[in-house]
Amino acid sequence: MTADRTTAKMRRVPALLGAVGIVLGAAACSSSGDSDSSSGGGGKLSYDQVRSTAQGLSKTGPCPFGLDLAAALKSAGIDRPVTAGAKDEQPVGTDLGDGVPAQDWPSGASHPAELPSMPATPPSAWVTCTYTVGSTPVRIDLLAIPQNDVAVNMMLPHIQRFGNVGVAQLSQFAGDKAKAGETRLTPGEASVGVTRVAVKGKGDLVLTLTQDTVNAEVERSLIGEPLRKATAQLATQLRP
Repeated sequence: MTADRTTAKMRRVPALLGAVGIVLGAAACSSSGDSDSSSGGGGKLSYDQVRSTAQGLSKTGPCPFGLDLAAALKSAGIDRPVTAGAKDEQPVGTDLGDGVPAQDWPSGASHPAELPSMPATPPSAWVTCTYTVGSTPVRIDLLAIPQNDVAVNMMLPHIQRFGNVGVAQLSQFAGDKAKAGETRLTPGEASVGVTRVAVKGKGDLVLTLTQDTVNAEVERSLIGEPLRKATAQLATQLRP
């Protein structure tokens, strides 16, 4: 790693800690009974279905739940070649979290005064499908949480990383509560599409569409309104 990259990485640490504070604070303040996750959005998946499917997925694909990026891009008017996987990335990845109990904040980390300790985080099931669009890696990420109205908050560090979003913008984005079925773009470059998806039973589900441009050029056809349309189309594809 070069000195410039090391310096840039260190500069991001306070912002990421700030994002984590936003995530945990918002999740702690969310009520498990104040959202109706059965209305709007695409197909009805439950948290248990997402988790059980993720446990048995092959890294070579295909992407589960009927997700088809090539079809979604075509529907959004984006005419670019799509292949599964990317350099050093398998087509499918999973991350199953068992939840974390409340604990002390890291030494030196700033945090909201009303949160003297890091709130507990719920279990989670995260599925990532990676593609190459043109020459740029593109990710579909699906996060399921068995608690209402917290999945977007838990996804905020991911959104900040791929959307190049500042902490203030991230806080505002988190505060603008999206309804199930609503697709939004991140502020600024509008480079991340985010959809809250209706779920079956209790829980919360969010889908994002992003580009990984750390070592690649930005795919300009997948920014702004075309990105929003493609993200919304992916959400409608979801099936148990």
